[in-house]
Amino acid sequence: MRKLAIRCMLAAVMACAALTGSHQDAEAASAPARLAAERHLDDACAANESLGEIATNFISRCRRGSIRQVFPGQHYGDTLGYLKGCRESSCNTAWKLLNDNRFKK
Repeated sequence: MRKLAIRCMLAAVMACAALTGSHQDAEAASAPARLAAERHLDDACAANESLGEIATNFISRCRRGSIRQVFPGQHYGDTLGYLKGCRESSCNTAWKLLNDNRFKK
């Protein structure tokens, strides 16, 4: 929904620029929309924003394959929300690895 709103806003800005003939103003106005879209894509791969997702799916979508060498295997089927709230040391390790910048794509 948010992505659609950003695209509509960008289309409106470009349409106004085409009508008024000021191309530079359209580019300047669309810059915040592009930044918002990039920020939204980054949020999609934030572990805190994907708490309902299963760890193995999140790793495949948002993390490098090398994380699988150190990720605790018993937690591949657990949701990120479970890993965040779990108090076992293996859960803590898994949560920290999912949030480690070394493994981000």
